[in-house]
Amino acid sequence: MHQPNIHEVRENLADYVAAAERGEEVLICRRNQPVARLVGLLRPVRRGPRQLGGAPDAGVALPDAFFDPLPPALLVTLAGQGASTDDPLAAA
Repeated sequence: MHQPNIHEVRENLADYVAAAERGEEVLICRRNQPVARLVGLLRPVRRGPRQLGGAPDAGVALPDAFFDPLPPALLVTLAGQGASTDDPLAAA
């Protein structure tokens, strides 16, 4: 187990983080008194590469209205050319 003082950790942080990733424990000291412990996080076991299109909602049918064109007033607003008159969030 490493027991560096804070100054040494500041100078070599990447090295101590790498040690923690390897499973080593780093006990950080201030004036040779332990004040913190640096340990690596447990990583979930990877099951292999994710499949493209493997979202949780994959295979959910979209209603036909999803593909309808947007209303012209909304297109103008989205283009930043003016606020819609029926926008409830528009400033009055």
